[in-house]
Amino acid sequence: MTGLEIVLGAAAQEASRIRTHGEDYNAALEPLRVRGDGVSSFGDDGLFGMFTSMYAECREVSMAALDELSTAIVDTGDGLHTVVKNTRDGEAASIENIGRTWL
Repeated sequence: MTGLEIVLGAAAQEASRIRTHGEDYNAALEPLRVRGDGVSSFGDDGLFGMFTSMYAECREVSMAALDELSTAIVDTGDGLHTVVKNTRDGEAASIENIGRTWL
């Protein structure tokens, strides 16, 4: 043992869980997306135009950040799946070329 072992089955399972978590996180944002910019709830008659425009901009930036976070979570799960695949491929190539596994 090298001290750097990957339990591929567990890693693949966790990769799927991370990806599912990212998809669930993205779905949880849907009610916020549906609400729109929220400015109409102020019932603005023009007096609060400056405040409502700042609110709408803050909400837009926040939603963009939350969308990117859900993408990063999904990408992390996908990346871990790639690690598992590359490890399996490397191990198979090692067995094929030198007759033993490197892990």
